[in-house]
Amino acid sequence: MTRILVFVLGLGLAAFAATSPTGSIVGTVFDSIGDPVDHNAVQAKNTQSGAVFNATTSASGQYTLADLPPGAYDISVNAPALRPFEKKGVIVETSQVAKLDIHLEDTTQLNTLGEDRTHQVADLKRHKPPSGPTPRTFDGKPDLSGVWWRTRTVDPGKPEWLPAALAITKQRVESNGKDNPQAHCLPSGPLRNGPLWQFVQSKDYLVYISDDESPGFHQIYLDGRGHPADPNPAWYGHSTGHWEGDTLVVDRVGFDPRVWLDMESHPHSDKLHIIERYHRPDAGHLEIEITVDDPGVLAKPWTQKRVTDLANEEILEFICTENNRDVDHLVGK
Repeated sequence: MTRILVFVLGLGLAAFAATSPTGSIVGTVFDSIGDPVDHNAVQAKNTQSGAVFNATTSASGQYTLADLPPGAYDISVNAPALRPFEKKGVIVETSQVAKLDIHLEDTTQLNTLGEDRTHQVADLKRHKPPSGPTPRTFDGKPDLSGVWWRTRTVDPGKPEWLPAALAITKQRVESNGKDNPQAHCLPSGPLRNGPLWQFVQSKDYLVYISDDESPGFHQIYLDGRGHPADPNPAWYGHSTGHWEGDTLVVDRVGFDPRVWLDMESHPHSDKLHIIERYHRPDAGHLEIEITVDDPGVLAKPWTQKRVTDLANEEILEFICTENNRDVDHLVGK
């Protein structure tokens, strides 16, 4: 009797799959050495409707994005200590299963001890952000002060890079990042946060401090001033901020031409304009929305969303030129 029931149930599932108006994407996520990436988010975004679907990898790295309406999807994965992954235009057909295995690559740290995925995953697991209401300053504004973990991207957006920008990025990647400013003890790109970073807030200033770059800090002016008419180009740009309700809006312009935009080696032009929106919904979490407007490298403004947790850590001194061994090994091709 049991066998008959299982057989009938199997026929029912097969009949349902054959008539289902939706499809699915399945696969396995691997790290740079071929090990499965477990308990990690995989996102699919419908290119027409903008609808977002999420799945989480199993202990063996497998994922299933089910009940997807037919159409084209952009697939993205972000995992600690690995390069973000994106594949555009994955086609889903009615009642069909699309197979997509995902192989993530190393970051510029090349999986070195202390910067490897195992270490960063352990870091993320060992802290618990506090609960409670949003802390506020004496004048009632949300207090963004605190040490924060490396941000996690929850919506990567859909950047449309111009051909010239893609060519520069390709050249930098193929050269193994030998000219990456950060490898030469210069600041990282303005879209990078972490691994640990800190906000120190007062009425007129917000100071950003990073724990692993030089000089590792910049100021955000909250005193109502505007940008200079002709800002002196700076690695971190010139930043001003204002409040829109409980959200701090930061406006950044005037970037040094030598800075790389992000960890993925994208360039920028002298038209680069970044808007950051910070919202602290409670004591332990921070929500960040970043819009990059640069008609010199992007066909249209690009917006991404991130989140981060409060860290029970301290920012330590970082002197990059002490024992820096990157340059000798970044020989390019």
